[in-house]
Amino acid sequence: MRNIYLKMAFAMLFAAAFTMTANAQSKSKPRSQSARVEITEQGYSPASVSLRRGVPASLTFIRLTDRTCGTEIVIPDHGINRPLPLNRPVVVRLTPKRTGTLGFTCGMNMMRGKLIVR
Repeated sequence: MRNIYLKMAFAMLFAAAFTMTANAQSKSKPRSQSARVEITEQGYSPASVSLRRGVPASLTFIRLTDRTCGTEIVIPDHGINRPLPLNRPVVVRLTPKRTGTLGFTCGMNMMRGKLIVR
């Protein structure tokens, strides 16, 4: 009889430990993040994107108009300068290392957007 109580106590302890581990994993930071930014006649949509510090990000830029100077994407803090062909998605990968605001612009620095890193 004593063995049964011991086995039940062990099983309850194991279940509690497993639940705590599962909860801790669900609250951990994500492995990646992504966002899509369209370049329209009005500018970037959305004009700001929220990112988490230390989490690899894939930003997809797609230029939908030929009537702006948004033919390339420049993210100076990460040394990124990429052409944006019309109607073709361009994926930019980066991992924000610090919190704050990072700017992104067109090649002429006329269209501006921001990455808000938390």
